[in-house]
Amino acid sequence: MNWVDFGIFLNLFFNGYILFRKQLPFEFYITYIPIIILLFFFIAKYRFPRELLYVLIPLVATGIINILLGNDTVNNFFKIFVNLAVNIVFYRYVMEYYEFDVQKVFRMYLAGSYIVCILGLVQVVSFVVHFEPGYNWRVFLPLNKWDVHVGGLLGIRLNSTFTEPAYFGSSIAPAFFIALYELFFRREVFLTRTKCIVIIAAYLLTFSSLAYIGIFITIILFALNFGALRYFFLAIPIAFIMYTFAYANVKDFKVRIDGMKALFIEGIVQKELSGEMTKGARMIKVSRVLTKIHGSSFVLYNNTHVAIENFKQNPLFGSGLGSHEIAFEKYNLNYMLGGIYDFNAPDANSMFLRMLSELGLMGVIFIFLYITKFYVARNLAVQEDESYWLISNAILVIIITQLLRQGNYTFNGFIFLAYMYYYNRVNYNSYVEKQRETRNAENQETELAKLN
Repeated sequence: MNWVDFGIFLNLFFNGYILFRKQLPFEFYITYIPIIILLFFFIAKYRFPRELLYVLIPLVATGIINILLGNDTVNNFFKIFVNLAVNIVFYRYVMEYYEFDVQKVFRMYLAGSYIVCILGLVQVVSFVVHFEPGYNWRVFLPLNKWDVHVGGLLGIRLNSTFTEPAYFGSSIAPAFFIALYELFFRREVFLTRTKCIVIIAAYLLTFSSLAYIGIFITIILFALNFGALRYFFLAIPIAFIMYTFAYANVKDFKVRIDGMKALFIEGIVQKELSGEMTKGARMIKVSRVLTKIHGSSFVLYNNTHVAIENFKQNPLFGSGLGSHEIAFEKYNLNYMLGGIYDFNAPDANSMFLRMLSELGLMGVIFIFLYITKFYVARNLAVQEDESYWLISNAILVIIITQLLRQGNYTFNGFIFLAYMYYYNRVNYNSYVEKQRETRNAENQETELAKLN
């Protein structure tokens, strides 16, 4: 791996240090520096991929219309659009730099995942033996957004080089998918057994609800790809057992699940806090409600409410990139709890909710078609090379987790992985076509041999 590779992949695995947090209208991570430098290098080397205009122009057009309608502001729109456009263009150049060799790029991603998993295990072991520099990296590094996360069965939740265990759980989800498959099916194409064990152990030690969601998605995708109903019905009890274990033994997971149930199923906020009441009575009811919900659960519930209300007003094209923050001010339910959970207003805490709010049906239909059109399922007819369906499904895990619980369109190189998903399908189509041509040629030779 050379310095170009390091600069490209650094953004996928490190987000603990921010430059110019207050001086700019957005958080400028140190990993943006190599992206900016390399972008100029790529612009000089490659032609502009004009096909990207089919994505960028609709975003600009709908954004400008929403600014004129008062649904969005110039600053909010261009802050998000510029960031998104840079990532879309940059990572398209990156794929061209690697000659669209998805398997090579994905192997490099797995190598980076393995490294951060090792660092995460060092973090956990250091905590257990009370070696502070080994788990609290702020002791010797100027990490202004990174922190130690307490909790879990061992007293610490693994986050490695990521700011939170949830970000680790999302970003390493594709590596976990591959590790689980290769470990249990005794396949060492992408990872050795030792690397599989390291990645799986690190993933479980996050004690992150998002990581566990990634595990459930992984099991379901395995069941669907192996096709037979017995695999699917086998996956259900396995997922249930894992869910029961996590619910019974991981406090952070349990309180989030209980909070989601109280909010989404029981409707506790509207039931307990709607209507007129005295200040004292409201404080008592708020205190009672707060004992039954978790902050992150309410943040998701609150943003769901905001996104749905904003979608009702702007169903076709949404209210424009960056506008969920404005919609949040109109529709959020924080006033019912005294404003204590005023979080994730810009990113909706979920990419699906943010797209629903900011891009409307246009965004939702786009992501649905993107997932389904470029998905590669396991195909026995081309089982000589299983890499295509494995890569496709592995990346699909992170796409789904991002849609569920990560609202930043570009966080941790998400656009890069989205390109891998797309070009993996393109390469798969070429592979299948070559196989078909080879079989036809062999059949023709056989027929000629029979005639002779």
